[in-house]
Amino acid sequence: MGGHSWHPVPTVIASKAGFPMPEAQLTERSCAAGALGQIPSTALMALALAHAQRLAKFGA
Repeated sequence: MGGHSWHPVPTVIASKAGFPMPEAQLTERSCAAGALGQIPSTALMALALAHAQRLAKFGA
């Protein structure tokens, strides 16, 4: 491919503050079926900070 693309990337955030995932493996299908689903990459840092409990408030 040679550069950045718009293709989704499997993402898992492991955290005590997150939802438990029944799958114990990191595959594209298990990630897509998880609580995150497909999200824009611009939201990833905010989600990571929220799951690390580094934000005072996340969401509405």
